Amino acid sequence: MEKALMKAGVLVGPGEVRVMDVPVPDMEPGMIRIRVSACGVCGSDIHMWKEGKGWSPEAPDHFIMGHEFCGVVTDPGDSSFRVGERVTFWANLYCGECDMCRAGQEQLCRSVNGTNYIGFVCNGGYAEYFVGKAMNAYRLPDAVSDVAAGLIDPLMVAYHAVRRSGLKLHDKVLVVGSGIIAQLIGGLAKKAGASLLVMSRIDDRQTGRAREIGDFDAYVYGNAPDRAERMRELSEDGFDVVFEAVGSGDSLAACLDGVKPGGEVVMIGNSIAPTVPFELNRAVLHEVRLTGSVSCTRREFEETIDLIARGIIDPEKYVTDVLPLEELQHALEMQVSPEGRVLKTVIRP
Repeated sequence: MEKALMKAGVLVGPGEVRVMDVPVPDMEPGMIRIRVSACGVCGSDIHMWKEGKGWSPEAPDHFIMGHEFCGVVTDPGDSSFRVGERVTFWANLYCGECDMCRAGQEQLCRSVNGTNYIGFVCNGGYAEYFVGKAMNAYRLPDAVSDVAAGLIDPLMVAYHAVRRSGLKLHDKVLVVGSGIIAQLIGGLAKKAGASLLVMSRIDDRQTGRAREIGDFDAYVYGNAPDRAERMRELSEDGFDVVFEAVGSGDSLAACLDGVKPGGEVVMIGNSIAPTVPFELNRAVLHEVRLTGSVSCTRREFEETIDLIARGIIDPEKYVTDVLPLEELQHALEMQVSPEGRVLKTVIRP
């Protein structure tokens, strides 16, 4: 008997995704199948697309990226889900059994180690159908649209980072970076009580939507020679909390230029290079707190969905493009184009 086929955006080589017919994934115990409704394009997808491979040395046949997705259950398997329910998946393939998971710190699961995610090491959501573990699926309230669900993943990263920080009412906040996570952090920081919110960016390709939304009070060019002076002037001698959302030596240096003595730098950006230069003495002598932040806990993932459902934050206003699966290659190209003004693209298979 021939297997059923589905359309999927397959990573076939460096810088090339091709939409083709591939077999619908098989069901196994503990899994559910969904018809994918939307999948957000992430910066991590861009890195894999450029390299032409996922993060696993054992690449699956027809590797399919995409980890920011939602859909409708078509086969609940042996789970408690029902056919027709809308769900989203948390990409973190946590084990649920190690010491970190038992402590409610699933983002630090020993089995995950910062890399074991849907769409990174196994096939993801740039396809008509997805099959995955029911333990990673969460019901979506009617108040959360398919497009909004495509931004749950970056919003959960921003939410976890703000919660990890020591941000207090009336604190002055600097966000280094202009991408979707940086802008979502800015939106949450403003709602959390920041009295001054400033963005440091190196160009204006992605700031158009931020200026429309209006959360940021001022902007600084991160590669300007007078960067440090401008930051001190805006903040009146330093920011209480600085969020690093790029992942480079230059962006970390910008954080140290902006943070006040005794302040905090929350590091969210992932570095492509294994190491980055860092002025250790500036952090030590000024007692700057350095806080790492990755993904979120299982509870925070649920709370992120609730933030959207209750209207506390509207992720759809950050979306600049909604495209069909057939235009996935174009969407990825737009993300890296020097002329591009893309902040967030959502694919609708």
